[in-house]
Amino acid sequence: MSSIMEDLQLAEQQTQLINLYQANSEVVYTGYIDSLAPDGVVVNTYDDAGLQDGAVFMRYRVIDEVEMMSEDLDNMAFRIKNADVEGLATVPQTPVHFNAAHAELSQILANALTTKQVVLLVLANNDNYLEGQVQTLAETNFEFKAFDKFNYRHHTQQTLAYDQVDIIEFRGNELLLESAFVKTDYRHVDNIKATGKTAINDVLTHAQANQELIAIRSADGSGMFFVGFVNALNADSVLINLIDMTGQFGGYTLCRRSLIESVSTQSDYLQTMRGFIELNRQYELNVQPVLNDERLFDATTDLFDSILRQADNFHTLVHLTTENPMLPAMTGYPGPVTNGHFIFYNVEDDNQINRVGTLIELDDVVELSFGYMDAYLLEKRLKDNGSL
Repeated sequence: MSSIMEDLQLAEQQTQLINLYQANSEVVYTGYIDSLAPDGVVVNTYDDAGLQDGAVFMRYRVIDEVEMMSEDLDNMAFRIKNADVEGLATVPQTPVHFNAAHAELSQILANALTTKQVVLLVLANNDNYLEGQVQTLAETNFEFKAFDKFNYRHHTQQTLAYDQVDIIEFRGNELLLESAFVKTDYRHVDNIKATGKTAINDVLTHAQANQELIAIRSADGSGMFFVGFVNALNADSVLINLIDMTGQFGGYTLCRRSLIESVSTQSDYLQTMRGFIELNRQYELNVQPVLNDERLFDATTDLFDSILRQADNFHTLVHLTTENPMLPAMTGYPGPVTNGHFIFYNVEDDNQINRVGTLIELDDVVELSFGYMDAYLLEKRLKDNGSL
């Protein structure tokens, strides 16, 4: 613990960007130290786009490592600088300062109670997290009412001891949107989803015609789902304008109909996302300035073939998944499509391009994602370090 405290003190003195690793979780927090209090550290955190994303309080006991130099931190520093230069924006976040001479956990909870903000709690000896609002505060415990954006029926209220709380996330982009959303007249709705080829086709056709927000669940057993609006549709595939977890445009995904297990048109989560989209409209934050959400696609063509050819012509990154179980999902650049196959030059973990590439059959490709923030940032990083 003494070495961790020394690292934290050094990072605070030098205003150094750090990664905080936990012993029992894969979640890593990246940011700058705001304060070191008797009961824990407060870090102003950043998201994957390099935008400030609120703050986190962590008890010292859960910190396993303080990382101050790494390729990941270099990459995050690049993204933070890029976000500033390119004018990327997020929901307005009012700075909050606490008295580091005293325990800050209770101060953060008191502020959350006063402002009625949604916060995220990680409790000791519990793998799950809780999102919700502080209801009352006492000397050693507090009342907490859960908010579950996936199922509004999960709104239990419970008494928690201060000592149970290991981590609090607060003032982040998604949490601020939730704080605004819970003030609206939201109500639980039953899930409505279509399964089977005919029903799925009818729902997709209707969703495209009416620009209706939908959720597509993958049939690959991963539990993955896409939320968005239908951009293009043909007998083989559907192309979606994605909506990310904060209700912003998240790029495009093209998937074959064979990959679709179900399509949902009504759920609590879709209701939450519709609320986020409307809130972002009010903040003029529906799409970041470096992304293009107005692309149109010709559904009379083979969309997989045409998008891969465009990516080859303009040398743009795509994320690719095939039905071949021996090939992992990859991000990279496709070569020319010839006789139904192409070579895919994937980006390795060290941000180097595999110059040999992998031969892939066009018909084996079941999903393509492109035009999203991480692809833009990775491509810019590759150009910045001379890999392109």
